[in-house]
Amino acid sequence: MHTPAEIGIDDFQANRSPDKRYRTTPLAGLFARSKGGFYHDGRFTYYLAVVEHYNTHFTLNLNSSEKNDLIEYLKSL
Repeated sequence: MHTPAEIGIDDFQANRSPDKRYRTTPLAGLFARSKGGFYHDGRFTYYLAVVEHYNTHFTLNLNSSEKNDLIEYLKSL
């Protein structure tokens, strides 16, 4: 369970839950849930959008190759 601030998004949906947190979706089978976007509201349409969000939010400084490697890894789960 994560607060909206921890994952860098708004609290609109989290405020509807009893503990005001977001549940992390398991990564296994992530490819099966990619249609319609990621997150509770589909705000990130592609894997790259999710990776870019976390790269910025956590200041990961991933280069293009590392981003692509991460995306391919996520798709393999």
